[in-house]
Amino acid sequence: MLMELQDGTIEQGELTLEDEPHDRGEMMGTLDRLNDRYGRGTVRLDSAGTQSHEGVWTMRQDLLTPQYTTCWEDMPVARA
Repeated sequence: MLMELQDGTIEQGELTLEDEPHDRGEMMGTLDRLNDRYGRGTVRLDSAGTQSHEGVWTMRQDLLTPQYTTCWEDMPVARA
């Protein structure tokens, strides 16, 4: 309903934080050297995922903050 409320001569461009793509060769070489030294899969890119190695990574949730706004069990109770 509120789409296209701007002047037709205005065009929103994309935000690019980098002027040009960087050569990732040096970074990949460093990752290869670390993995050669400390064992395969020690260091990897996050985009490689977590399913590819033994065991599935899960975050620790033993110190979660209470979810007052989304969970009735976490709602504080005041007694008079």
